[in-house]
Amino acid sequence: MKKNYIVFLIYFLALLIQPLFQALFSQQLVSATSATYRVFFRDKGNEEFRPGSALYAKTQAIHSPESLKRRAKSLPADRVLTIQDAPLFEPYLDSLRRTGANILLRLRWQNYTLVTCSSLQIEQIRRFSFVRAVQPATARLFPQKRTVGETAQKKVSQTSSQAAVTGSAALQMIKQYSSQAYALQETNCGTLLYSDSRRQNQSIAIPQVHELGVTGKGVRIGVIDAGFRWREQHSLKGALVLAEYDFIQNDSNTANERKSLLSDLTDQDDHGTKVLSVIAGYHPQNLVGAAFGATFLLAKTEDLRYERHIEEDNVVAALEWLESRGADIVNASLGYLDFDQPDEPYSYKELDGKTAIISRAINDAATRGILCVVSAGNSGRKGFRTINAPGDADGSFTVAALRADSTVVTAFSSRGPRGDGKLKPDIAAQGDSVVVAAPTGREYQYAAGTSFAAPLIAGGAALILSAFPELSASAVRQLLTATASQASNPDSIVGSGIANVYAALRQAGTIVAPDILSYPLWDMQRVGVSALPRAMSLQATLFVRFRGEQMFSPIELRPFPPRTLYLADIPWVRFGGNTAECYATVNDGQKTRRIPEYGTITLTPRASSIPCGIPAAALPIEKPNTVQEGIVPSPVSNDAGFATLLLSTPETSTVEYTVYTSYGSPIAADTVQVSAGISTIPFPVKQFGRGVYFVQVRYNGNIQMFRFIVN
Repeated sequence: MKKNYIVFLIYFLALLIQPLFQALFSQQLVSATSATYRVFFRDKGNEEFRPGSALYAKTQAIHSPESLKRRAKSLPADRVLTIQDAPLFEPYLDSLRRTGANILLRLRWQNYTLVTCSSLQIEQIRRFSFVRAVQPATARLFPQKRTVGETAQKKVSQTSSQAAVTGSAALQMIKQYSSQAYALQETNCGTLLYSDSRRQNQSIAIPQVHELGVTGKGVRIGVIDAGFRWREQHSLKGALVLAEYDFIQNDSNTANERKSLLSDLTDQDDHGTKVLSVIAGYHPQNLVGAAFGATFLLAKTEDLRYERHIEEDNVVAALEWLESRGADIVNASLGYLDFDQPDEPYSYKELDGKTAIISRAINDAATRGILCVVSAGNSGRKGFRTINAPGDADGSFTVAALRADSTVVTAFSSRGPRGDGKLKPDIAAQGDSVVVAAPTGREYQYAAGTSFAAPLIAGGAALILSAFPELSASAVRQLLTATASQASNPDSIVGSGIANVYAALRQAGTIVAPDILSYPLWDMQRVGVSALPRAMSLQATLFVRFRGEQMFSPIELRPFPPRTLYLADIPWVRFGGNTAECYATVNDGQKTRRIPEYGTITLTPRASSIPCGIPAAALPIEKPNTVQEGIVPSPVSNDAGFATLLLSTPETSTVEYTVYTSYGSPIAADTVQVSAGISTIPFPVKQFGRGVYFVQVRYNGNIQMFRFIVN
């Protein structure tokens, strides 16, 4: 009886644990046979898409106000948002999950998702009525039949000495990361000290723009690369990084990471750090980036361990993220052509601007108003027809590389035309001996590659948008192309030739810095704007509202030599010891510009705010024939009987002063009432012996010290 009980117990336990063993075995089997697939949907579900609908509201919520504003510059009102922008239909994704599939990426524009699952699971997914198509992630997107004899070219390396920056990622939900960036010092920075980085900036006439106070402020630049160690590099600590995302490791850290299951190579973030520094670097006497005043969004998509099509899917996801976060410009110093087995390569004819996954995504981004700057590639030594994806895309502003201090293209710079015969690249900039930041510390290096020519163009484009925020991406591209060195005779080597950012800006119209400058004088605050008019006639007006006032008062801004500064003087007494609000307008006869574009700035008396790039020598700091605060005369003879303290106060004040010897002994003191403005306060010196004396002044919480000599 006992034996039968034991047998029954064993049988019962076997029945109980059998499902667990089956589940475990099944998981191992799935894991052993799982692969990555693209699953394309027929539609975005059964929800209506129109203004006011629930789906439209969901779509709006994905996009920042900056994204919608950028779109509105180039799209009609009824096309700012379309069904393409809507999120994937969640019930479809739930159905995929119920099969056991793991959702990796959600790609809205082309309405597909990236999943990992077994062959049995993918066959089940194929049978869903809402699934339009399924293909392995190793395949080209919607592969086209190739003719006999076609061969694929080798991939184009985008670095000077390394393999092409590549990568893969698994993204379920894009997260926002707000950095604690070091504030860029924009006060009294004066003339920029470029050191050797002047050469690369000068190659496309960027310093002339910086000297007008235009540094990229107000422009959002997205950078797609293999990683960014920006927090450790001295020149990048001040970069205004709004957000970053790692599409490889699915987190908000784009620097190298060491994880147990997935770890970056040691040099993973080397290339991206260098590329970013060409635009965003700011370390005077070492490196000044082309648009160091811009705001940055960083996307890590490329994995140096291999070359796979899934990396293109990562870039597609990154482009959608950058677009929704309001990026105006995207720099992509990367490219695809050949892939590791079993992934399928692209043939030359497939590099037609519309076949490659990544090229389609670039076109989608450009349609939504983003200027997509892409490096041409480094396979020029193989001759023509070496442009790779996405440099082949119509939406790509493809950049060739020039030798340093030269108008000659480098030997490595990839040549066009693309697969359908269209001319590529589009434009050129220095891509040899470019000063870049090493990933750590204060070290700097020279780098070569079209990867480093592209960010110069991206930075130059940001300067144009900073001075002319109303321009669309296509208008900026046209300006740069039309003013390049061989605009009238483009070719497949350098496109329209060498860019000239300053010339592009002059062609656009009156150049206006996006900042209001302010600095104190002896009895007033000097306030104004930096503007380079197309014609000599320009009307600039400052609108100020002091504390307690309801309305803004207009104050005319007068031109100062060399007619790039328009300034006005506000007596400190107007402030009443408080701050004031202000904005400015500039009218050149064709359009009126507002600085800042939205809102106001705060004016503080005795405070200095000078936009970076404006040479300090150009500022009319000193007011001629005026008396500064202090003791007059000095030296003073004790026979004169009295010396005079000149003091400027913003309001009626009680002034306490004490006279000290050079040894710190008080020898005289008094208290007087003064009115607002410049006051003269006499005090006796008849009993003072020869020597140096100091006067300490106290009023309204202020303490000042003045020195004088008795002779």
